[in-house]
Amino acid sequence: MSIAAGNGLGNAVRSVAVVNAGGWGTALAVKLANQGYDVRLWARRHEQAARISADRENRAYLPYVSIAPSVQVTSDLATAVADADVVVVAVIASYMREIGELLADLLDPRVLLVHGTKGLEPETWRRPSVVLAESLGDHAPRRIAVLAGPNHAEEVARQLPTAAVLACEDEEAAGRLQNLLSTPWFRVYTNADVAGVELCSAAKNVIAIAAGIGDGLGYGDNSKAALITRGLAEIWRLIERYGGAFATVAGLAGVGDLVATCTSRHSRNRWAGEQIGRGRKPEEVLQSTPMVVEGVPGSRGVIALARAADVEMPICEGVHRVLFEGQRPDDALRELLARGWTSER
Repeated sequence: MSIAAGNGLGNAVRSVAVVNAGGWGTALAVKLANQGYDVRLWARRHEQAARISADRENRAYLPYVSIAPSVQVTSDLATAVADADVVVVAVIASYMREIGELLADLLDPRVLLVHGTKGLEPETWRRPSVVLAESLGDHAPRRIAVLAGPNHAEEVARQLPTAAVLACEDEEAAGRLQNLLSTPWFRVYTNADVAGVELCSAAKNVIAIAAGIGDGLGYGDNSKAALITRGLAEIWRLIERYGGAFATVAGLAGVGDLVATCTSRHSRNRWAGEQIGRGRKPEEVLQSTPMVVEGVPGSRGVIALARAADVEMPICEGVHRVLFEGQRPDDALRELLARGWTSER
């Protein structure tokens, strides 16, 4: 069992468990193993764990990225998290409560727990950290953090320069996780605004679907820039109403992640929107990929939160109508453009 040198944590961190072998979880496991930590990666299905162990590659979710032999891949959750000093949860939003309940009797409350989920729990529309705290119950670590920002798994796994935000209300825990995750090519900033970071991460996915719809309809850079800018205005109105900070929206979880998600070829949300803009039905698009497009269920949650707080989010409302009410994408755009003229202020 090795300890990464120079991590500023002394002997506090010996091993890290990464819960869920999707693309993002695999990328984080690869990253942490390359830093010298002992890493255990949990896969939900036994056959998936066996395949990744044999191939040393996650061909289903992160192809062409080598997984170091030091990464232990297992489908047994107890084995994955046993004696782990840090547990990284990288599941989709709809699975967060179930995984929290499975972890409830396995985690020491002293463990450092960080999640990388960008979405809201279906139907309750609770933020991931809230769901984790509720599902873990008395076994919940006192300090739950969130890792967010413009962090495409494909680039993180290949050690391309990246910046991220680590949000945690506990300053000491945030500093320890910042030291754990930071490398010369992966720069981590801390933030105490957990709610703001998580809501930015959910809302930006919906705006990215709108950006993709514009791509599918053949719109250009002017419309993309306008949509990103006005999308940020919508996100800020939502964050402000739920107690978040403007600096969060102007930071990596807001501007940074929104730009990446609205423009990148890696973005599933932008890709899904593009397919819809080209004329495919939303349900057909979702059935054509094994990946979860978080912005689709997330749009329902964002709209529910906005309506509950009387927040105006016309772009997100338009995406919701296209996804769930059968509105044509070009009709949704015309409605947006036909809104009354107003001031940026």
